[in-house]
Amino acid sequence: MEYELEEPENNKKWWKRAKKGVETPTNSKMETPDGIWHQCKKCKTTMLSKNHAENLFVCSKCGYNDRLSSEQYFQILFDEGQYDVFFENILPTDKLNFVDELPYPKRLEKAQATTGLTEALKVGKGTIQGIPLVIACMDFSFIGGSMGSVVGERISKGIDEAIRSKSAFMIISKSGGARMMESAFSLMQMAKTSAKLTQLAEA
Repeated sequence: MEYELEEPENNKKWWKRAKKGVETPTNSKMETPDGIWHQCKKCKTTMLSKNHAENLFVCSKCGYNDRLSSEQYFQILFDEGQYDVFFENILPTDKLNFVDELPYPKRLEKAQATTGLTEALKVGKGTIQGIPLVIACMDFSFIGGSMGSVVGERISKGIDEAIRSKSAFMIISKSGGARMMESAFSLMQMAKTSAKLTQLAEA
């Protein structure tokens, strides 16, 4: 930065910037890439996202636990973060032509676009310390983790896969309850999944 000495009429000397403004071209400015830093929602401490992930998404200063996605759970729990995802072809439909603030299909499209998920539950299969395991993990970011017919169906099929492959089965529940847009179809899922869990217990 260049400055020059200015002598006004009152003989008081001041330093004055010789050139105004910043001359660095916009395309030459260095910007921090998105995702490099993470700020704790509770204590506002800023840390490297990489370090935060290595600490299992727990703030190293105050101990605040971030909400995890199904993908993050799978990366943490499965050996070497290796797993297969099942039943993504089972997708929600609008059986009741439900409309509140948005038609249900539009709400689904919005949730899918925002989260990158196809539904509020993902089923993954891998191993933990070499032991085969199927995990059905809910994602609260998808319509509050609400349980619609597809969520119930994916849990049921996840249990079937655990029985077939003689694997352990885990559910990670983060649900906002029954999905009102599916009415009775949503409520039926509790009975269906309970019956499947009974089959698993007897297998």
